[in-house]
Amino acid sequence: MNAAFASGVSGFASVTALMNRAADRVSGVRDLTIPDRPSRAVTTPGAPAGPSPRDPATGGRATPSPDYIGAAVDMIRAEHQAAASAAIIRAADDMVGALLDVKA
Repeated sequence: MNAAFASGVSGFASVTALMNRAADRVSGVRDLTIPDRPSRAVTTPGAPAGPSPRDPATGGRATPSPDYIGAAVDMIRAEHQAAASAAIIRAADDMVGALLDVKA
């Protein structure tokens, strides 16, 4: 019976790692869609009002595009694996309960 519980708990541990990796890939979206705050032009006479252009080589963030589809698939797979792990633990619990009912 302990092996069944251990299998379910091990499943949850691997699901947690899978979900964390997928979440890390998705969290890269901030670097791609929200640029750094542009710097304001120096307040000198004749200087243009508003933000000044930035050189992406010095002030922008460039990261590779995350694999959103792969991350979404991993999250769905993790959801299904977590449900399967919960079913394993539930079945092991039911077996232990049935065994105790027979012994009593």
